Amino acid sequence: MAVAVSHLFGADRPTFSVCAAIAKRVEYNGRVIEVRGNVVAGGHGIYLQSSGKCADELVTRGIVWPNVINLVVPNNHSPNIDDHAPFELDRRSIDAADKHALKVGYRAGVDVEVATYIGLFLTHLDLEGRVSPGIADALRLGFGPAGLGAPAQLVIRSIRDVSIVHSGQRWDR
Repeated sequence: MAVAVSHLFGADRPTFSVCAAIAKRVEYNGRVIEVRGNVVAGGHGIYLQSSGKCADELVTRGIVWPNVINLVVPNNHSPNIDDHAPFELDRRSIDAADKHALKVGYRAGVDVEVATYIGLFLTHLDLEGRVSPGIADALRLGFGPAGLGAPAQLVIRSIRDVSIVHSGQRWDR
């Protein structure tokens, strides 16, 4: 998906929830934005998930899209242009996030990592044509590994404001 990138490195960007970013996905397509949500690791990568049910569901042709944003690192050598970005990954921010998680005793699969990711936001403008009602294994042809079907993707530039919610605690943002 070729897009013109605008508002690349503005210092005063607002931070959006996963729900808000998906609700305005067409408006934010091709822009560098900040999105905060629960970080979930799957078998083929990571994604941001809303902390609760979104006020508005994204539905096309009767198929409900998940409230998730697929996360990828920039790879300008990939044949998949959805992995391309006009910036490099800020590895220091990734290392600092990992170091913080270890320091506070993060336990994968038990605790919840909440973080703000900054990156290039992408969506498919033709989601109507990317659903297959009646085909169980291919309901949504979105971003991410088979089965995730995310309606949007963020090509990561950096990460900040990592919080760990230990089992038994609650995070409502």
